[in-house]
Amino acid sequence: MTLAKLKAQAKQGDLRAIAALIDESLTPHGMRAQVRLHQGLLSVSVHAPTPKHRQRCVSTIRELLTKLKIPAIARVRILGKNRDRSVIWSEEFALGNGTDVRNGATRRRKPQNNHKTDAFVGGLSRVTPRSSSGDRIQRRRSRPAKLQKDPWLAVNLSVLFPGLGQIYAGKIFRGLGIILIEAVLITVAVIAFFSPEGNTLTSLGLVLPILGIYLVNIIDAHRCFKTLSFLRLERVLKNKRNKNNPWVAVFLSQLLPGLGHIYLRNFGLGAVLMISLIVASNIARFHPGWLLVPPLLYAIACYHAYFSCPRSALHSQDPIVMIVILIVAFKLTGILIPAWVEHDFVQRFTIPSDSMIPTLRSGDQILALKARGRPPQKGDLIVFRAPEFAKTLDPNAGDLFIKRTIGMPLDVLRLKDGIIYINNDPLSEDYVEGPAQYNLEPQVVPADSYFVLGDNRNNSFDSHVWGYVPRNHIIGKAYKIYWPPERIGPLR
Repeated sequence: MTLAKLKAQAKQGDLRAIAALIDESLTPHGMRAQVRLHQGLLSVSVHAPTPKHRQRCVSTIRELLTKLKIPAIARVRILGKNRDRSVIWSEEFALGNGTDVRNGATRRRKPQNNHKTDAFVGGLSRVTPRSSSGDRIQRRRSRPAKLQKDPWLAVNLSVLFPGLGQIYAGKIFRGLGIILIEAVLITVAVIAFFSPEGNTLTSLGLVLPILGIYLVNIIDAHRCFKTLSFLRLERVLKNKRNKNNPWVAVFLSQLLPGLGHIYLRNFGLGAVLMISLIVASNIARFHPGWLLVPPLLYAIACYHAYFSCPRSALHSQDPIVMIVILIVAFKLTGILIPAWVEHDFVQRFTIPSDSMIPTLRSGDQILALKARGRPPQKGDLIVFRAPEFAKTLDPNAGDLFIKRTIGMPLDVLRLKDGIIYINNDPLSEDYVEGPAQYNLEPQVVPADSYFVLGDNRNNSFDSHVWGYVPRNHIIGKAYKIYWPPERIGPLR
């Protein structure tokens, strides 16, 4: 069809002819358009993401439609979209075609009385004339639409910590509520596990709601933008609109480094990242210096997966650097805080023998508060490294012992007829399995050393056999049995 015939049909309101002319004018500039006409409003959707494309697109369409003077078109709205069909800017203007469109019908405006108009304008020359609605539309500058928020970016934030995705989506109170609930549950679980009177079963029982809120929070972060259910999750991942969505790749890389690259069909690099994480995690178990490596692998995988998507799917305003920094920060927090607590504050131990019956039994799992320079008190259950002489007497006894502190530094101690005397005062003991069937001559406990005995006095490898415990061998004070369930409780 010739150009002249297209223009003739366009002037008659033929939408296909209008679309063909607009498309032909934009093609030299590397743009394609979709056109819709409804009640005098011509909507033009164009892939024109940059400001340079926007200016050229608007001027080209305005110039073309101004020359054509199509009576059926009163206003024009141009929507600039990117490859995933998100509107990133819009422009609207009126065409001075002298038409008035109501209910889809085009009617000519009635000519005004020139004499009356001239007289009216002359009499009110100092009054600023009020512009018509069409003029207001024409004079109004359309503001560029804000970059639309991506629901999968909200999902990524919610993976880092529950509630962050909701705040990003504009649901501030919902996000703060989720953060508060999750923080309270985590705090109660930690206190129940570590406090002497806390019940470990309460802590374990809270794990399920904590994980449940975490998973629901991830789905809810996406639901803040559109309806999503568990049954539709797989369909969303396979949706064509998400085919090149970089935030889907980042989300999968947060779950496991390499999954995002497999999603982008980069199977080789995906396998390398997975294997690297497994190797680094196993090495970090024995070499604390490697604890930083797994979080860095997560960050590298997310960053590379994001930029592995086609450039048309990327946005210049996407906070990928911030997300990577948050990933490293949260992963390190999740790894280093437990390691720091166990290194400096509380450590777990398993009782290997029955030398502390009835207080402790073989298989009990206990928590010990690190000494950190605090000397033990008389009667404390202490965990300590075995003295060298004890290892010499019994190489199979183990490297760590747990016994009860009986004699403090410089105390005068003796044991006769099953009764221990400290500085000539008998020691009341209601925790022993039975009285000792051996005697000890009076002796002075050396400075910076302690005399320790097992509660099962007649079946304990302790100070009455191998001597004293140096203060620098003491690791901490045992204060709680946290497992098995029937044995949970504080130690005294």
